[in-house]
Amino acid sequence: MANQLFTRREFRFSLKTNIPITLLCLISISSRAQVFTGTVKGSDGAPLVQATLVGIDRAERILAYTTTNEQGQYSLSVPDTLKENTLQAFKVSYLGYQTKVIPPGEMKDSMTIVLRKDKFTLKEVTVRAKRIQASGDTLTYSVAGFRQGQDRSIGDVIAKMPGMEVSSDGSVKFQGKAINKFYIEGLDLMGSQYGVANKNIPADKIQNVQVLQNHQPVKSLHGVQFSDQAALNLVLTDDAKAVWSGTMDLGAGYGQRFIYDNRALGLYFNKQFQTLMLYKNNNTGKDISTEVRDLVMQSQSMIESEDGLLSLMEVSVPNMKQERHEFNRSHLMAGNWLWKTGKESELRLQGNIFLDKSDLWKKSSETYLTIEGMPTILEEDDITNTRSQWKGEANYQYNGDNTFVNNNLRGYMDFNKSTGSMRLNGTDTRQMIKPHKQYIADELHLSHTTQAKRVYKWNTNITYHNLPGRLFTAQGETEKLSQRYLNIKSELNCAVPIGRFNIENTVGATYDHQYIGVETGPQTSHQSPYICRTLYCTPSMTLNFGSHRLAVYAKTLLVHQSYKQSHDRHLWLDPRLSYHWQISAMSTLSASVTATHAPLTAEFIFDTPLFTDYRTRMMNKGKTSSTRATTFAVSYEYANPLSGMFFYIQPTYSRTAGSTLYEYRLNQSVYTIMATDSSYTSATAGITARISKSFSWAKAYIATSVRAQRSDYQLLIAHKLNDARMYTTTIGTNYSLRPWPLLSLEGSSSVTITRQKNLTSKALSAGKTLNWKHELGFYFFFTPKIMMTWNNELLYTNDKTLGRNYFCDVALSYKNSHSELSVEVNNIVGKDRIERIQLTNTLQTCTANRLRPREFIVKWSFDIN
Repeated sequence: MANQLFTRREFRFSLKTNIPITLLCLISISSRAQVFTGTVKGSDGAPLVQATLVGIDRAERILAYTTTNEQGQYSLSVPDTLKENTLQAFKVSYLGYQTKVIPPGEMKDSMTIVLRKDKFTLKEVTVRAKRIQASGDTLTYSVAGFRQGQDRSIGDVIAKMPGMEVSSDGSVKFQGKAINKFYIEGLDLMGSQYGVANKNIPADKIQNVQVLQNHQPVKSLHGVQFSDQAALNLVLTDDAKAVWSGTMDLGAGYGQRFIYDNRALGLYFNKQFQTLMLYKNNNTGKDISTEVRDLVMQSQSMIESEDGLLSLMEVSVPNMKQERHEFNRSHLMAGNWLWKTGKESELRLQGNIFLDKSDLWKKSSETYLTIEGMPTILEEDDITNTRSQWKGEANYQYNGDNTFVNNNLRGYMDFNKSTGSMRLNGTDTRQMIKPHKQYIADELHLSHTTQAKRVYKWNTNITYHNLPGRLFTAQGETEKLSQRYLNIKSELNCAVPIGRFNIENTVGATYDHQYIGVETGPQTSHQSPYICRTLYCTPSMTLNFGSHRLAVYAKTLLVHQSYKQSHDRHLWLDPRLSYHWQISAMSTLSASVTATHAPLTAEFIFDTPLFTDYRTRMMNKGKTSSTRATTFAVSYEYANPLSGMFFYIQPTYSRTAGSTLYEYRLNQSVYTIMATDSSYTSATAGITARISKSFSWAKAYIATSVRAQRSDYQLLIAHKLNDARMYTTTIGTNYSLRPWPLLSLEGSSSVTITRQKNLTSKALSAGKTLNWKHELGFYFFFTPKIMMTWNNELLYTNDKTLGRNYFCDVALSYKNSHSELSVEVNNIVGKDRIERIQLTNTLQTCTANRLRPREFIVKWSFDIN
């Protein structure tokens, strides 16, 4: 009690002595949100489940809304500013009952609202469940309400839910932001590798998909620290709970060679134990490695952020399905296990192995935009990539009402390599590159919240990377590369609530030790390590007033960089200001401005020349330095679950100063990138917007998105500084519907426009490129068990010499309750190679890639229960 009295006196003193804070506090006192709770019942006294409560203005626009739970209970939050100024009435409605209108002054907390039945006869009325239901911060999507006959995995269905975006690797975004958790029945079985679940759990085992908005995964921080990210929770059907189940897929066929596509999936989900085990293999071009990719950013560590200076040789075809051009032999084994070790604690183990051998062929011409005369290099690659990747993770978590403990141990190693031959300007060259990678990392997070809502946290992590590599160079030499990175970070945090303020301070330290060594032929370079030590302190203050939240951060850093004889000491201030406004129950506005400093890492400092591929050589100055960036971001979100409409728009602007200015040279096919003593400033402005809408008719869904970006930067061409600008715009739409019981449609269209302009030397500008892509699938349901699929894909560019590329696949399947038999014929219509143009800041590349031939495959899929 004494501590609480002291805090209040301190707060009163600040009001008398600080006029700005006083004004903010007055705002906070007058702008609060009132939460109404209660129950909705029928005239017979039975609770009404999923009754709708909305607050409306004079134009009957919805300002606040909620629905009742299984007990007929509701919780409706209404800011006082809306209640006093614009709120005109509350409407309570339920199908078959009379709508009740309640004036704002008569709405009370803990109120029981009784609805009377409508006095009319329903004649041949079919009652349909709502496809989207809202309760507080939780949106519940009915899988049955969005699933089409062709959907097999839960990821297929989520992609048709408005507000959601699903990428090819299974990652999910809600309203433009990546989700922070992917739960199955409230348990975090998958961790950051939820793509396996999203792309493999059958849709018929999921009843609902819940979106937990503003999700704070740490219980003790609920209502204390805000999160603007959402989480997904899969709600299982009753017959999928506490039973072992699985699916077996067997597929075999022929193209130019024997082809196969197989899967074995085992599942078990209950409240005390969950597991998902998977084995897959195929040589049909499908990339199954993405299913075990980490899709959720680790909160503190640099795990997997270090990929090394070398990488496998890749052949990518923009805007085309990998199944069209990849010649692979892939195997994936993945296991995920979670045990509840107590009421609030759990242990999760994960492991996966990916093995693959892919044959790549590419013919290209590269025009160098940063070299006077814009010379062109002709290449023809015939490469085999071999990948052997092993990853494991162990996680223990205690998530109590007041205390949180999480320890995450991860390890990874691979034995990847590329081998083959290259014809460079008519001369044959042998190729070999081995970009190996190993790391081990451990993260520990501790948090405790007192009864007074004070929060104390300690976070620490240690990560060690070993990145050995070897490659043959165009000069006929073998380069051996050694990279070893050690990162240690530890920080303490304390947060204290004072009225509507939350005062927080974080102090921490980081230690980075980065070593790069190069050995070429008989010469060995013994490099000195790059070391960066940082001490930082981040005081911050958050003010919540009504539907507004304002946060101010002032991170102060003391940084010491050293490499050989180069030493830098810096004292930096990195401020950040953020603002969030809950305009209504359906719309939010947020904005932020951030200034940051970032020290250069070893790969941009080391001064020994080295090759990063067989003919690209990098040379740095050996000087420590840093960059400075300022970022502005605004986000507006609108979500109306009642009508199925979701929209967001996110303008951004960033300016970065201090980036190293490089000079580019081409000497006997060796492309050299040399750092200069100069630096330059770049600026990027962009906007991302998306609107999605579902319709009750035909289960129709449509989404349209726009991404536009303009980048201003500088290039050094023939010792002269040139100002340049790059424009990139992508417009796309996705849609699906089932207009008739016999037909379902699903498709997408997109166009990407790129243009590079040299503002100093107009003659060095590259032309505009347009890449169009259209996909349309027809699904014919001759009977409830027989489906015919006709998929179409059309690609073309504005370069008429490259022509148009049309592809067609057909499949026929028979499906009953526990098995499915299908025959597929792929690439019925299509070419044996494709030509595309790609444009970057420094290169314009025209590539020709080999495509897969016509292939047929027979598949049998059956459930194992």
